[in-house]
Amino acid sequence: MLMTQLINPWRYGLFTLLYESEAPEGEMIIEYAEKEAKQEKHIGETPIRVAEEVVEHGKKAVQAIDEATPAVTKDREEFKRLRNDVYAQNAMAQFYADKARAAVAVLRYKYSGKVEDLEKALPLLKSSVAHYAELTKLTKDTYLYANSMQTAQRKIPMRGVNATYKNWYEMLPVFEKELRTFERKIDSLKAHTGATALQRMAFKPATVQLTNASYFPVQAGESIYADTLAKIVALTPELKDLKGLKMRKKQQQSERTTLTFHTDKPVKLLVGFYNEKNAAYLRAPELETDASANDYGQAEIKISNAIQIEGFPPVHVHAFTFAPGNHTLHLGRGQCVLLGFVEGAQEIPVFDGGLAGNQKNIDWLFE
Repeated sequence: MLMTQLINPWRYGLFTLLYESEAPEGEMIIEYAEKEAKQEKHIGETPIRVAEEVVEHGKKAVQAIDEATPAVTKDREEFKRLRNDVYAQNAMAQFYADKARAAVAVLRYKYSGKVEDLEKALPLLKSSVAHYAELTKLTKDTYLYANSMQTAQRKIPMRGVNATYKNWYEMLPVFEKELRTFERKIDSLKAHTGATALQRMAFKPATVQLTNASYFPVQAGESIYADTLAKIVALTPELKDLKGLKMRKKQQQSERTTLTFHTDKPVKLLVGFYNEKNAAYLRAPELETDASANDYGQAEIKISNAIQIEGFPPVHVHAFTFAPGNHTLHLGRGQCVLLGFVEGAQEIPVFDGGLAGNQKNIDWLFE
């Protein structure tokens, strides 16, 4: 997994069912780090405990298979394959363990602001890459695939577009680049204390042809629905110049939101999804359960916690991309916020708007 997937899993549309229903009670990495920062008591299985356990199991497995080797007198080729699998699983265990430990150290920086915490993460991340390199050596000529889902719908750690990222060795350059980027960011922080954020510019709205559209300025104090008084409390400044499409709350709850429009140039529609599992809210795009969830490039959260609205959960922003022409977009049933159109060339940086109580976004350390 990428470091950003460990330190900010919500950005990737975290699918919680697996660990909530099949794993023992415990804490995610982000929960563990937050409790450490607040000096709160941990509950159940923790990431650090799991990291220690998988490394210990890996070492014992290697020791056992090595001790058994001299006694093997037949089917030696099959035994070699088995032994190689044990070595590979040991390398994978150490890779994940060190990367999880590095993620915890990086998250300490989120709360402390101390570059020293990042420096503690660096050797752990280097070690994880070294273990992963060993894993690729053990599997490159012994496995055709590292996964069973070889489709564009898979997005962790990378999207499998055009039959890519289907073996372990394809990810090694990605992890090496991630490490180099982290090293540069630490050096930059040490050289320029306080210079941790890029200048933030408001997005420029784009014009499309809509029938019977009602708009609202995407600004604090403005109502977002035609049939409620709920107003924007706060928003990330990138959105402040947009013209949102004012919908009816009850209509969104009773039927699918449909938008028909014409554009003469490429555009992106920014849609806000409420960060709460609730039948009243439109579910955010989720490739794990919906193969069409990235038909418009909308699967990834672009801006987490971008808007606060009275009486509603924080809003995550996704971007839907459209070519010139006539379009009809069918969203699901449930409340969402149509924040308006921007030009297709507009770059939508991925970041956390910080409007959910979290202190700051640190994804930029790896990007």
